[in-house]
Order: sequence, then C-alpha cells, then structure tokens
Amino acid sequence: MKKFIILTLTLLSIAGIPITARTAQSTSPPILQIDTGGHKSKIQEVTFTSDGRYLVSAGEDKVVRVWDLETGETVRTLRGQIGAGHEGKIYAMALSPDERWLAVGGFMGSNTEYQDAIRLYNFPTGELVTLLKGHDNVVNGLAFSPNSRYLLSGQGGSSNQIAIVWDINQQQRLHILKGHTKEIYAVAFTPDSKRVVTGSLDQSLRLWRVANGGLIAKLQEHSDKVRSVAISPKDGTIASGSLDHSIRLWDGLTGRFIKTLANQGTQVGSLSFSPDGGYLVSGVSMQRGHFYCHVWSYPSGKKIVTYKEHDNIVLATAVSPDGRWVATGGGSNQEIHVWNLRDGTVKQRLRGVGASIWAVGFSEDGKEMGWRKTWTQHNPAKGYGPLEYRLKLPSSVRPLGTPKEIKPNQNYLRAKDKWQDWSLSHRKGGDYGYNAILDIKKQNRTIASIERGITDGNRHLSYTFTPNGQTIISGGSAGFLTAYQRDGSKIGDYVGHTGDVWAVAVSANGRFLLSGSDDQTVRLWNVETRENLLTLFHGSNGEWVVWTESGHYAASPNGDKMVGWHLNKGVAHAAYYLTAARLSKSLNRPDIVANTVRLRSVKQALAKAGLTDFNLERLINDALP
Repeated sequence: MKKFIILTLTLLSIAGIPITARTAQSTSPPILQIDTGGHKSKIQEVTFTSDGRYLVSAGEDKVVRVWDLETGETVRTLRGQIGAGHEGKIYAMALSPDERWLAVGGFMGSNTEYQDAIRLYNFPTGELVTLLKGHDNVVNGLAFSPNSRYLLSGQGGSSNQIAIVWDINQQQRLHILKGHTKEIYAVAFTPDSKRVVTGSLDQSLRLWRVANGGLIAKLQEHSDKVRSVAISPKDGTIASGSLDHSIRLWDGLTGRFIKTLANQGTQVGSLSFSPDGGYLVSGVSMQRGHFYCHVWSYPSGKKIVTYKEHDNIVLATAVSPDGRWVATGGGSNQEIHVWNLRDGTVKQRLRGVGASIWAVGFSEDGKEMGWRKTWTQHNPAKGYGPLEYRLKLPSSVRPLGTPKEIKPNQNYLRAKDKWQDWSLSHRKGGDYGYNAILDIKKQNRTIASIERGITDGNRHLSYTFTPNGQTIISGGSAGFLTAYQRDGSKIGDYVGHTGDVWAVAVSANGRFLLSGSDDQTVRLWNVETRENLLTLFHGSNGEWVVWTESGHYAASPNGDKMVGWHLNKGVAHAAYYLTAARLSKSLNRPDIVANTVRLRSVKQALAKAGLTDFNLERLINDALP
C-alpha cells in the first residue's frame, strides 16, 4: 500500500496537480519561486523512510523534499504557508517511525499566533492535519519517540528557552520542560520512549521523564554550545556534540557522564547512530578550514571513515535502515550526499541544477551585470574570485540579454570597502564568534560599529560603500541584506534572499544594487527604494529565467519549467504549487521585465504595458479548476 500511495502522489506532483483539494483560492498573493529539482538553501534535516527507498529532507528554502534513491530525483514536495524573508523557513523536521506523521518547525508565519507553531502533516497524503501551538519562539529541534506516540520539540530565541513533549494521537501538549537558559537545538528520545534529552547553547544537556516531565539530571561536561544529540538504539547511551569539538557519552538512565568518545577537531554539527548502534556519524557546524564528516565505532571511539566531499557545513545526517548508507546534507551548493558507511565511497549526490552565487559585479559602463558560481577563497569586500557569466541589462534601445560567459580581462565594478579616507573592516564578535561586527573607520579610526546578531543575520559576509560614500550595504546570513548610514544607523532591508548573501556590488551611478546568495539567485535592486527589480536563476543545464516581483518573466526555451507560483492556502493548510507553463501566455513578458529595469520600478513597467489593474492573484485563481 505504501508504494502505491507514494507512486500515486508522485504522478500527481509531476503533473503539477496539488495533493489536496483545489477548490479553495489563495489566501495571499502568489509567490514566484524556482524549482531546481533540489534544495536552494541550508539543509537542516534528512531522514530515510523505513524501507530505505526514499529520503526526506527539509531546510531553509521552505520546502520538504522526498527523494527516490534509485533515480536520485525529487518525487514529492510538501509545502506550507510562506512569505517574504524568513516566513516559512524550516529549521527542524522529524518523521514518525510508523511514517504516519511528518512534523515541521521553524519560522512558520508572520502572525504571532502561528509563527512558532509546529506543522503536522499526514505523510502518506501530504495533508497538513493540524498546527501544534505552544511555543513562543522558533522551533529548532524535533524528534518522535520510537513508539510514534510522542513528539519532542525545542525552541530558541532570546528568552523562555523551553522544550515541549506532545501527545501526537491527541495532538495536544503533555509537558513543558523548563530550565535551559539558551536556545535548544538538540532533542532526542531514549529507545523505550520513557525519557527525553535536550541539548542547548547554554553548554548543557538535560535528561527528563516523559511520564511527568520531571528533570532527572543536568549533563554538564561540555565547554561550549551543544548543537546535536543522538541516542544509541542498542543500549540507550546518549551521545552529544558540541562546538567545543567533542563528542561525549552519557548514561541514558541516569545522565551520568561516561567518557569523551572523540574530538573531531571541528565543531560538531549533527549526530546519528546506525540502526544496530555500532556506529556514530558526525557532521560539522560553522568552522574555518575542513568540513569533514566522520564515522566512529561505538563504543570504542575508533575513527572508521572520514568523508571529505562537502565544501561547507553539514547540519543534517542520517543512516539508512540497513546500516549501509549515510546521508549528509550540506555544502555550499545545498547537496545531499549518500555514501557508504564502511568506506566513504559516494553512491549519489542529490541536488538540483543550481549553484550558490559567490561574486557579483557591474561592467564599468553599467550595461552588464556579472556573477560567479564557482567557489574560491573569500574576501567579504571583493567576493569569491573573478566573475564567470554576464547578462546585458536593457536600455532605451537595447532589450534584455541572455546569460553568456565573460571574456577574459573584462573589468567589472565590485564591492568597495574604501571611500576617500573612510574604510570598512569586519571582526569577530557576538555570541558565536562569527564576523559579527563591521567597523566603519575614518583615517583608520573607528567612527561606528555595526553588530549583527541571531535576529539580523549573525555575520557580515559581504559589504560595500555606495559610490557617493554615504551609504553602506551589508549582506549577512539567512538572506539578510541591509542598508546603513555612514554613522552605522540602519536605513532598511532589501527583502528577498532566503540564503546567505555572499556578494554585493553597486553600479557606478549608484542606482542599482546587485547581490548573490547561496539561495542560488542573483538579485537586482533599486538602491534608493530597496525594491527587488529582477531575480535571475541560471542553471548548470544552460537554462535560465529572470523575473519581477509582479510575476512576469523572461526565460530560455525550457526555463519556465524551473519556475512556478507558490499559493498559500492559510497557515493551517498545505500550499499549492502552480507551474509557470500554465500561465506562460500571460506572464512570459520580456518587455515588462526590461521596462522594470529601465524605469527602476515594476509598478511603472506595468503601467507602461497598460496593466495598471493587473492582479496576479486573480489571474492564478482563475486558472485553478
């Protein structure tokens, strides 16, 4: 029956037909999105189905994907309400062992009543059954009990660090677990479903009873933030991973510290036991240098395999039900690697046709924008190496061009970290030791400093002066892109990216901002109004598409196959996805795309096209059966 259900849903998905009823109209304006066939932002969770045929993954691109491990392709997507910026980002996901339920947590809505709720899907049908409300901050960790009866959730934020035990059959809260003083990222159940463990950035773990929510023990041996936890299915031993580089073992009954299993030399980002309990897989969190995953023999701590194929952090790990394969999600291009647990040989790379954008720039005459998709050593003020591709921007006499390779020795304007006797430089700071502080200096004397935190991007990944030197633009983690005055005061945000913003550049005339992100898009902005004028996706298959906020687009012959409209149906319902091909006659409008750039306003471009009363939502709802 399970195979039949998945096959049926797969065929519906491929046909562009949503899983649930299609009679209800969209509850908010449609959101144009690319579907590259893979994730477009940080992957937070991966898990195998019980038969080992499918892998489920979720991340900050706001989509749950189900992969067929035989073909390496996405066969299902589960969607919920999303919005601009962070609304809809998934930070935690868990599949119940009986595969009846899929729980998803993160930043779930702009309404305060729902933004911290947990979405509970019927996994076989894709129906969003209910919202579990009880948290008052973002949910960062989720785990089902081995008997599929309970769900454990942990939240993060600036205050009220709690975990909650839920009765899934009753779909109600059982216990609130209080005591941690910082965000809770790590949660797990013991094999008998009678105890739970929570790990926190306060450097501790806590062991609790499921029956009454009582605290059994505080586990305090780590010297830095605890980011991950796993429990051996063989003997119930707790393994915890920390930013102090260590993996430590604890007694699952009493919480007693047993020993340090290993020191992996980098921050531990994720932990997963093999089904037989004989091996432990570890990922890597934020760290300069190597991003290696490891397989450790349990309980000896002997290193069996070091997996070196990822090029950035790995926050998601899982071991297949037969214990043969490891799935690790991460890296700069948001790939999932499936590899052999015993020798590290790669079986498959699950990914789309996109790639992170590492560098951007404008031609000196302002007629072209350029970008780079290949990683090299990073300089926040310059980007990652020379540009690779270019696109001619439209003018009064020239239409929009198509992506082409950049000729050698072509000069492009990049980010500027100096203006007259002013300069910009970053340094470490904040709660996590990231490059959180941007110093604004005059004649090498600090005039002001801008500090990013967990709520506004954590780090300064890219930055530049505008040509007149009056404005500073900085790109941060998780899509934050912000304009500041030269005294460090905030002007406003450029809202649109969903991943880390690695590169920024401003045109010579100061009118346009270009940004590149690991959400795999290049975005063109009106510097003054902060309006997103164009978004470009350029695939490794040569196909491309560029669109405006109004939903109008221009594309290569097959580019619109990678584009569609996300249709929210309310926070308590699964969302729809309508492919661009269904509306290409109305929305494939290169003229509107070009005029949006020429006029620096999509509203004016629509007026020029005689579409002052254009209503994308009405157009799409009329297209639904």
